[in-house]
Amino acid sequence: MTTRPSGNDLALQLIAQDSMFLRRFLQAAVGSGDQAIVPIFCLYNYMCLVIHESHRALGRIAPNIADALAYEHAPAIERARHSVKLYDDKGKQPAEVSAEFRRIVEQHRSELLNNTRLPLGRPWKKDLALWYFRGRLISTSHTVSFFLALPPQSLKPEVLGPDLYDIAVEQGRYVNAVADGFPWEGTCFLDTVTEADWTVLDVRAKKHYQAGFDPSLPEAVKASLTAMTCALNILSVLLADEPENVSTVSLWKMRYITLHHVLSSLTKLDEQYGAGLRPPDRSLLREILDAPLTGLISQAHGGFRNTLVHYLPPRNVHEQLSFDQPLYGLLDAYFPKAADARLLNEGLAGFTSHTAGLLDAWSRSCMPLSQM
Repeated sequence: MTTRPSGNDLALQLIAQDSMFLRRFLQAAVGSGDQAIVPIFCLYNYMCLVIHESHRALGRIAPNIADALAYEHAPAIERARHSVKLYDDKGKQPAEVSAEFRRIVEQHRSELLNNTRLPLGRPWKKDLALWYFRGRLISTSHTVSFFLALPPQSLKPEVLGPDLYDIAVEQGRYVNAVADGFPWEGTCFLDTVTEADWTVLDVRAKKHYQAGFDPSLPEAVKASLTAMTCALNILSVLLADEPENVSTVSLWKMRYITLHHVLSSLTKLDEQYGAGLRPPDRSLLREILDAPLTGLISQAHGGFRNTLVHYLPPRNVHEQLSFDQPLYGLLDAYFPKAADARLLNEGLAGFTSHTAGLLDAWSRSCMPLSQM
């Protein structure tokens, strides 16, 4: 017998799934010490997305619960939640996003290279930190600044620790309260992480960006492409050991939302810069944008993406919801062709890894062996 939930039931189930995923992660982070610092960077905007949107949804369907879950640092959390959109942020044009990366690059350069009293010491100074996990780039100090809206001086451990700690306390309190009573025991990807998995490099940003992507692209655009590469590498490499049996819905949602915005951002980048790319670079970009799954993800299914982000499905799909179907019937509701729904459901993880691999290879296209 099909179990047909109401729209509110579905919202609560989706919130429960995301909250249990985050609670497993935060619980593992407590016992991981310094090993958890960079993963917290990497999942910070997703945590903020879940907290911000679940609180809004609960405000509509369970206002008493939402009132009890009110949290501090709302502006910082909302800012990070919007950063997931990259070039898709409705409040900013692509040029404005590039300008933000340009400001970050120049601010870091000024703060970290031009603040020495002895000019002879400047050649040894670096202005970009790179964090690799099992050989793949998952974050940079520029990416962290974009997602967390932090100036370069705030990335120093003695400053960053207290700033992030206050927000992390709020995030942990909120997640634990929402997930109270839900089953959540189980392993987390952090349980498999070891010190040997990490490589940290401090480099000159100018040289690093010159060595990746197409030479014709502006430095700020390369910084934004690096952020997209990191976002996909997080999903395909850092989260590779997250148990699917307990995190299926949350992992699928993160992959879809991230790909939705990365592919849309790459489309906008292609429109502006594609004609000037070298043939191999243009071919790589077209391989991503012309893929069948790109077409499915990029179709005008705003309601699907919005339901995943905002939790509350519109009334016109309520009759098709089912707790017994993949993604609770949402795939069938928004993708009426059974073949499309099945392809998207079964192929998303592989396509995420494939796209991440292509962008990662592009980002290293001219990189010296010492950084590969």
